[in-house]
Amino acid sequence: MTPNLSPYRTASAAPFRALLVTAGLVLLSCVPAMAAQDETPTVQLEGMTVTATKAERDLKDVPASVSVLTQEDIRRSPANTVGDLLQDIPGVEVFDQSLAGAKRIMMRGESGSRVLILIDGQKISEQKSMDGAALLIGADRIERIEVIKGPASVLYGSEAIGGVVNIITKKGGDRTLQGESTLTYDSSTEGVSSYLSLFGSSKGFNYRLSGTWTDHGDRHTADDTLEDSAFMNRDLSAFLSYDWDKVTVGGGYESYWSNINSVTPEGTEDDVLTFFDLDVPVWERDKVNAFVEARDVTDFLARVRLDGFHQYSRKLMHNNMDLHIAMGPGMAMDRSMRQTTENKQNTTGFTLQTDWTPHEDHYLIAGVETLYDSLDATTDNTTTVDSPMPPPSGTHTVTTTNYEYDATMQTTAVFLQDEWALPADFALTLGARQTWVTSELEDTNNPDLDEKDTTDSQPVFSAGLTYGGFQDLALRAQFSQGYKAPNLQQLYIGTVHGGSQPTYPNPDLSPETSNNYEVGARYSDGALMVDVAAFLSEAEDYITTTSVTGGQQFDNVDEAETYGVEFETSYSIAAWHLTPYAQGTWMKREFTSGGSSTFKTGHPEFSGRLGVRYDRDFTERGLRLYGDLYARGAVEAKEELSSGDVNTYAPWETLNLSMGCAFGEERQHFVNVSLNNIFDRKYSMASSSIDEAGMNAVVKIGTSF
Repeated sequence: MTPNLSPYRTASAAPFRALLVTAGLVLLSCVPAMAAQDETPTVQLEGMTVTATKAERDLKDVPASVSVLTQEDIRRSPANTVGDLLQDIPGVEVFDQSLAGAKRIMMRGESGSRVLILIDGQKISEQKSMDGAALLIGADRIERIEVIKGPASVLYGSEAIGGVVNIITKKGGDRTLQGESTLTYDSSTEGVSSYLSLFGSSKGFNYRLSGTWTDHGDRHTADDTLEDSAFMNRDLSAFLSYDWDKVTVGGGYESYWSNINSVTPEGTEDDVLTFFDLDVPVWERDKVNAFVEARDVTDFLARVRLDGFHQYSRKLMHNNMDLHIAMGPGMAMDRSMRQTTENKQNTTGFTLQTDWTPHEDHYLIAGVETLYDSLDATTDNTTTVDSPMPPPSGTHTVTTTNYEYDATMQTTAVFLQDEWALPADFALTLGARQTWVTSELEDTNNPDLDEKDTTDSQPVFSAGLTYGGFQDLALRAQFSQGYKAPNLQQLYIGTVHGGSQPTYPNPDLSPETSNNYEVGARYSDGALMVDVAAFLSEAEDYITTTSVTGGQQFDNVDEAETYGVEFETSYSIAAWHLTPYAQGTWMKREFTSGGSSTFKTGHPEFSGRLGVRYDRDFTERGLRLYGDLYARGAVEAKEELSSGDVNTYAPWETLNLSMGCAFGEERQHFVNVSLNNIFDRKYSMASSSIDEAGMNAVVKIGTSF
């Protein structure tokens, strides 16, 4: 039975005070004699391993722009959700519309529906959504997150126009029985999150059991409390694998459940739309997966890996609205609509990847991937109309509809990538992918729709060049293509959410495509680190909505040109144990629709974060102290609407401080205290429709054993 979030608890400072006092005492106990010997970590790219090219490579050798969040970054972060973890990565914008507990991300100006979300390389598929896949996973069980910016469709397929977020989860350990646990309190929501995991490795077996429970109340902003912003979620997982000499087999289970209230943004209700309410009482995801991997199969076959998974997702939405429509002097029509939508989606996927070494200068990846989506969607709509016509008594009518849709999509692709070591410290990476998509509306009782099927195929290519001939410096350049197939909602079903009129499907839609060009450099000498990239993206055949009789319809009418610069830099001052840093994005985006174009696309031209970190490891005392004083912000953004009106989003900035310590022989215990939005600024991000939290504190305590 789904819990009801509406009678949420009233704010109480007692739990916060108790946890803050406890954290403060622990922090005070961490203060050591400064004469103790210490070790100071340095900043470097060498040895930072990523899997962005579907093979483990040093970050400096990857031609794409990649940002990595490590387990240590995640542990120290005050983030409520995975989306919050990503908000300071250059090129990334986090948005939640009105759902505070279901954040999505945009990348290089591309919407959430054009960003591919993976968990351990497996897609979170969303066939009925205007905003793409949500990040349905608890943050505490994540090992690291790799963010690939720019089109990555050659290796990862549809949706990867803006980029890819690959969430890599924790697996086994290095002893027979280990465990870790965290407890987090967030004063901005009076929210508590608890996490417990047992894991280990023994005689070839690797296992992990994890569970997270999160319960957040309404968000406290600088002005007031946002009603209906509460959310709760539960995340459970299990993993088991066995290693032979050259073979590993394994599998896992994941279960994520959430109950999310939706805020009605200020200004939504007016004299016409007198009432609006949208809630998502159930949003859940269950997945089982298995894999087998063989290494060093022959002298030429370095690796063979087969992955398979089945995923079930269910989203239940309630959308209610009342309209008061003037019909003349002293006359008006009142219309009440109560809508319930339930989407059940089953996804089955398989990927076979083979890694070859046909020559000492070549590393060849070849694979095949298939994904089958089955969507069962139902929409119940009750409309009540009170009209003064005909006179004198008027009319009262109630109309109830129930529409059901069964649709499927089969996606099959082959991909090939060759990493070629050239003379003079150059390396060339060439890739190609061919995708075939077959989709069908198999059954519906909607009299306005016909059972239809469509087919499509699309090739994409990429080419990347890196140069490593300079000490501590790697240069890179890349051309990559993006591709996004229209989803089942856009092709066959449409939607009744998001407005007073329906949005109709269009089975004649073409896929969206893009070309991306970028150059970049990575430098690291152990103290100074710089990673900078300049990019240009040209996208076309965007799927948006156009006006038709009785509502809107999906159509290929828009295109966009986006260019900008992303950068990250830091400098480690070893003598003071300080690292000043800066990271940010400068971006311009021109959007063209119906023959007219505008740079007012709702994205800030500049956004970023500036701060200084303190990090000192006292080896003799088993203690590590760290802190981070930083400001983040964005400049003004403007969005030109189809009506010609312009929305202006105010600039914003916040000052924040996080501090903590890790202690014990292996730094196995830690406590973090984060003070966010210290000056209690009232602000909202350009991509969001609700205010962010005011001044607040987040306390996180954890241990491993």
